[in-house]
Amino acid sequence: MPTQVTIEIDEMGRVILAPELLSALRLSPGTALVSELKEGRIVLEPLPEDPELIEKDGLLVVRPRITGNIANWVQQDRDDRITSLIREFR
Repeated sequence: MPTQVTIEIDEMGRVILAPELLSALRLSPGTALVSELKEGRIVLEPLPEDPELIEKDGLLVVRPRITGNIANWVQQDRDDRITSLIREFR
């Protein structure tokens, strides 16, 4: 995927990120982003979610909230591993 992608702002002021960008960043529809203006640039970062504190077998356990599509993460990891192995054996 190219590191620079041109996107447009629609009539309602919305920005739609390219599917390749969403996949590379492991973002999915509904992911909350924080926008910040830094040195004349717009910076978008996923909103960190507070982990969930649960009791399990009498102990307090921290369970992080998973954002995004796990199936996509697994597939991306597999694809990366296959690509790495192919390069290794060439």
